[in-house]
Amino acid sequence: MPIRKYRIVEPTIAMSDDTGRGVAYTILAGAMVELQSGPLDGNKLVEVKWEGKSVLMFTQDLRQRAEPAD
Repeated sequence: MPIRKYRIVEPTIAMSDDTGRGVAYTILAGAMVELQSGPLDGNKLVEVKWEGKSVLMFTQDLRQRAEPAD
């Protein structure tokens, strides 16, 4: 079973367009995110759930600034 939950260990950026405009969020250390799409290979955007919001994060940021929480 693939790892789906990650704990952010260094602040990082996530993006969303839920307001109709692009919005950048800083996700602080200690926050939990849950992977919603795709594997963490390559350098692409993946969808994660954070504080009840669907946001996009770079796979590289998750690999370097998060740790598995499952």
